[in-house]
Amino acid sequence: MNNKASMAAQTSLPWKELLANPGLRGHIVQLYQDDEFLGEAVSHFAAEGLVRRESIIIVATASHWDDISRRLHHKGFDIADLVRRGQLTVLDADETLPKFLVDSMPDARTFKDLAQTTIKKARAGNYYPRVRWWGEMVNVLYVNGNGRGSNRLEELFDEVAHEESIAIFCSFLMDKFDRNVYDGPLQNVCRTHAHLIPTENYDRHREYVDRAAADVFGGLDKSLLRSVFSTQWTGPEMPSSQAFLLCLKEAMPDMADRVLALARQYEQEAGEK
Repeated sequence: MNNKASMAAQTSLPWKELLANPGLRGHIVQLYQDDEFLGEAVSHFAAEGLVRRESIIIVATASHWDDISRRLHHKGFDIADLVRRGQLTVLDADETLPKFLVDSMPDARTFKDLAQTTIKKARAGNYYPRVRWWGEMVNVLYVNGNGRGSNRLEELFDEVAHEESIAIFCSFLMDKFDRNVYDGPLQNVCRTHAHLIPTENYDRHREYVDRAAADVFGGLDKSLLRSVFSTQWTGPEMPSSQAFLLCLKEAMPDMADRVLALARQYEQEAGEK
């Protein structure tokens, strides 16, 4: 585990507040299982930047851009006008990826040249000095089975966030209670981000995890158990129940798998995702 951000034992910001105020070089990641949560989070991130007179870069697949643009329209934004004025830049993720991939891996110089050019244009001669970027190219690589390429691209995005002083938000199609996700993919995601949004409803997440942990560990106090494990977490900020799962997976993988399975069962019984 790295020490990229402060301990997750501290209270995590609600995701809407976090996405509204990501910080000058914030690097945030969202886990999602349905397009509803994805669309709401991305449109909120973009809308909050727009009202703050920040420039927005969105690199989306065609279907997701259709949904995001519709949501922004419903929030009162004129997409065509924003693009015309340069405050909104939209790139197609599937068309942009091949421009910097070499043998299925991102070429650092080519990618950074493209990113810097895009950011410079978005700033419009410093008319919009602050820029926030949401993209799903890392997720496209991950979903297509190119984990190494996805990890490398996230590292490059993290460098760009600091070099160019922009906020970056990305989203991964990952099941937060899938034990296979905890066998490396989620840990890799945590390496390059300052904040993790694992779910839309933090309270429900804590409820399912606490209930599952109580069942697996018997009479041990669930809150104390979660506190003991989550306070060991030194990675990105996240809800303590999510930090607990990651620490438990590292310390007691078999027990973690049981907790994850039960947490998913309780979520499904409640009819949630």
